[in-house]
Amino acid sequence: MNQITNIRNGSIVSCLNGKEENGILQLPVSGIANPGAEVFINDIRAKRNGISFSAEIPVTEKFSTVKMQTFNEYGEFTQSLKVVWDKASFPRYNFFIDDNIFFLTDIAKERPKSLFDHFYLAFLKRMHDTYGTKFTLNLFYQNSHYPFELKDFPDCYKGEFEANSDWLRLSWHAYAEFPDRPYQNASNEKLESDIRLLTAEICRFAGEKTFIPPVAGHWSMYRPEAFPVLRKHGVKALCGQFINPQTSLSEKGPAEYLCDIGYFRNLNDSLYLGEKQLLYDFSHEMMFVHSLLICNYFKPEEITAIIDGAAANPDYNNLLSLETHEQYSFPYYFNYLPDHFDRIEAAIRRATELGYKPVFYAEGLLGNTAWEC
Repeated sequence: MNQITNIRNGSIVSCLNGKEENGILQLPVSGIANPGAEVFINDIRAKRNGISFSAEIPVTEKFSTVKMQTFNEYGEFTQSLKVVWDKASFPRYNFFIDDNIFFLTDIAKERPKSLFDHFYLAFLKRMHDTYGTKFTLNLFYQNSHYPFELKDFPDCYKGEFEANSDWLRLSWHAYAEFPDRPYQNASNEKLESDIRLLTAEICRFAGEKTFIPPVAGHWSMYRPEAFPVLRKHGVKALCGQFINPQTSLSEKGPAEYLCDIGYFRNLNDSLYLGEKQLLYDFSHEMMFVHSLLICNYFKPEEITAIIDGAAANPDYNNLLSLETHEQYSFPYYFNYLPDHFDRIEAAIRRATELGYKPVFYAEGLLGNTAWEC
């Protein structure tokens, strides 16, 4: 019965949770304890109201310990947990696009004068020019639909890639689209090999300035024992669906709770992520992020409603995790969505209207570099 209830181990806290000024976050902590027992939070005496307790503690570090102590005639009971402070938090969104290989295949074959002569990159540049959007494009090495591999992409566009690397970044996703869930049961050696292969090719033809570590894997399924490999290659955060995932355009979700597309997180973690969006795993030094919106699954008006709902939710209203998949933009793809660009723009436009700023989650703490200043 002695438990902190408003935060948990790995909670992300910010000015949305308490009062932040002069480099200190005054964080409210509440919970339940045996009636009549004294309760202290980080040595500060808590107020009691029946079985409930509450206190306000100062948080000054990026990673902080919150310790509850309660005393009664049976002795001392303690709970200790750690939280992450998103210092100087601000409304922001990250946009990544998975499964990229078609636009590279086209450009390698057609050799346009500029990268942005290709319709796909031209659209992304228009989104950047209009809204300031930053995109991360996660690449396959091999095209599973046409004979092409990244080694065949020319390096003559490297300068143009680097000149636009302030808003357009490339990363690794998987060796190929198929088989599905390629790293769900893969060895660390296979994962390491694919990461090195894709990273080398990206740096060769697009330059090191254009490369950025990804914030999602293909099908969002890595085993926990793979996390050290990911961290070694710069991955600090992983986005997924975690709970009741959608895996196709027609799928509406399971009837019961199902943990999937979420790096083998357990039910408690997955439910928490579905409600609170963020959770830091101290045992693996990895941030997990619930993806708010996969644009290829929803129509423009649905997308606007989803973002409005998230912005009104205090657990989401400083962070919007947006994504989609490249192939739905291409008329020759069997599942082509004629309004795919409209869906993407609907998400970006609404996020911008609501005051969210574009960031790369791979930089700082989910795009917030306050701790690096």
